[in-house]
Formats: sequence, structure tokens, C-alpha cells
Amino acid sequence: MRSPYASIAALLVSVAGVLAGNGVLTTLLPVRAELEHFPALAISLMGSAYFGGMLTGAILTPRLVQRFGHIKAFGLSSFCGALMILAAGTFVEPHAWVCIGFLRGFFLAGIYAIVESYLQGKAENRIRGRLLGLYSITQYGGWAIGNQFMRLGDPHAFTIFGIAAAVLTVFLSPLLLIKDGRPPKDSPRPSMRLLWLLKTTPVGFVCAGLIGFANGPFWSLTPVYATKLGMDGVQTGTLVSAITIGSAAFQFPVGRLSDAFDRRKVLIGLCILTALFEVGIYWSGARLIGWPFVAVGFIIGGTISTQYYVSSAFTNDITGRDNVVGVASALLFLYCIGAVLGPVTAYYIMRWLGDSALYLHNAGIHVAMAVFVMLRVLRSPGMEKVAGSADVLARS
Repeated sequence: MRSPYASIAALLVSVAGVLAGNGVLTTLLPVRAELEHFPALAISLMGSAYFGGMLTGAILTPRLVQRFGHIKAFGLSSFCGALMILAAGTFVEPHAWVCIGFLRGFFLAGIYAIVESYLQGKAENRIRGRLLGLYSITQYGGWAIGNQFMRLGDPHAFTIFGIAAAVLTVFLSPLLLIKDGRPPKDSPRPSMRLLWLLKTTPVGFVCAGLIGFANGPFWSLTPVYATKLGMDGVQTGTLVSAITIGSAAFQFPVGRLSDAFDRRKVLIGLCILTALFEVGIYWSGARLIGWPFVAVGFIIGGTISTQYYVSSAFTNDITGRDNVVGVASALLFLYCIGAVLGPVTAYYIMRWLGDSALYLHNAGIHVAMAVFVMLRVLRSPGMEKVAGSADVLARS
């Protein structure tokens, strides 16, 4: 039998290139916005618009998959994402970047929902965590490589935008090696699945939103915080690369751990560990500038970025293969709602308590999530392993 890892190799190569092209924008856009003296609220709205686009994409992407299949839909979304990168380098203006952020998020939502539903459909429960871990390594590895594009040009110039778009386009070629199957037939409307998902697995429903509520401000405002500490563009790119490398390094071990134990207990541990480091950043403040911040970023990147896939794996253990597209889109929809609201609430808390309060904001979210999941574990302690059977759905 063909290895499940070998069967997704070509797709993962394309994912790596596509996310490398987009990864540099995580650092480049906030840094360039700061250099151009964009208002602080405009920078926060750029993050919210990005996740607002992802939310909209989560609603519409399943229809694209049903019409064209996973692979063609992935290629179309990726190509449109390249156009958004070029547009961002051409129109450097706050209102334009908010709109471009929305469109970029829309097409990236397509990429995430398409790839994750494709992988969930191929995964068995016993290896689901590891398969998602391998995808996550590819994903965050691509983001980390992309952030090093900051070394290839001046943030004030168009060069980095052009390189990012070119890399993304070239790496779409491995898609030609993939034979797509029939488009899936499950519901194309994630909005119709939200109540069903809440009833089926409250952990998956609630955690998707809370993880987005924390991750949205973390990814969009950490480069801004680093810049205000006095780190230059290269140092900030190194920090974001360390965060993404940590995200990649933790994925497979955490995935393997979640395959061996109750995924909910693994999620609780990740939330508590993340909250401890976030409180440490809040109290340490400017003393972390430079390499100490990079080292902490590596660890916190690994703990914060594995939570979504542990939660997603647990959700798909229960909901089964027949619902992968609708579930992937519904989880992304919930994640994006949280990620749209997160940068705005973090902005006002940072105004009130200082820039480092970003991490106090996120620590509170992770503590709340740990408490919620712990209560679910106490309610149904026998749910360590499930296989989507009807008798366990209401207890998850």
C-alpha cells in the first residue's frame, strides 16, 4: 500500500512555496507600515481585515472545492494570492493595504481550507496528528523561509514583494503531478454546520474561536511590538522566523503525542505552557530585546501554533471523513471570527496597559481555554480515543 506521506508529497512542496511567498508579508507589511508612519489603528485594522477576508473565504471556499476539486481550487487561490502580493507592493497606502489584506486573507483561507480538508480526508485517526504535524512543519517552514526574504532588499522598495510573488508562482508547478479525485459532496455551507459542530464537539467549536482570538493579535502585532522595542527590519524578520521555526519544530512531536494520548489533555498542557511564557514576556518587557526575545519566540511559536491542529484533529476524529470540507471551513470560520476581533481588543488593551499588554491579553485567553477544555475532560473522561461513532458525539 502506498504510504500516506508519499501520497501528499507534491502538494506539500507547493504549500511550502506558496506560504514562503506569503510568509514575508507577515513581517514586511507591519514593518513597512511603521516606516511609512501609518496610524497604529490602521495597522491593527490591517490584521483584522486579513482575518475578515479569511472568514469570508471560509464561507465560499467549499463551493469552489465542490465545483473544481481540491487541487484546481488550491491552484486558483494561490495564483490570486500572488496578485495580491504584487498589488501590496504597488499601492502603499493605509486604505489600500486594508483592502488588500482582506483579499489576501480571502485567498489564503482557500489555501488553508482546501489543503486541510484534503489531508483530513486521507488521514486515519491513528496517524491524524502526525499527518497534520507534517503539513504544519511544511507550512511554518515555508513562512520561516519567506521571512528571510527581508534580507534580499530594502523594505522601502518593491523588490521583496516581487521576489515573494515569483517564488509563490514557481512553486505551483508540482500541482501538475497530482491527479485530483472527484469533488467532495458534503455540505458547502459552513454556516449551516456551526450548530451541528457545537452539538457534536463543543471543544472543537469553542477552541477554534479562542485560538483565533489569541493568534490574530499575536501574528499581526508582534512585529509592531518588536519594532517599537528598537529592533530593525532584519532583527524583526529573524524574530518572526524564530517563531515560525519553533512552530514547525513542535508540530510533529506534538502531533505524535496527541495520537498517543487524549488530544484534549495535550491541548490543556499547550495552553498552560503558552500562558506562562506570555506572562513572562509581559513582565520582562524591553529586557527581552534582541536574541532573548528570539529565543522566547522560538518556544512560544511552538506552543501557540500547535493548538489549532490538535483541536482540529480531535474534531475530525469525531466528525469523520464524510464531513471534512464542511468541518475544515467551519473551524476556519470560527478561527477567523476570533482573529478579526483579537487585534482590535488587543490594541485597546495595549493603549491602556502598554505595548507588552498584548501578551497579557493572550495569556488570559489561553487560561480560559485551558479551563474550558479541562471541564470537558472532567465531564467525559473516557473520550481519550474516538472514531466518529454516534454514541460518543454528544459527550465530546
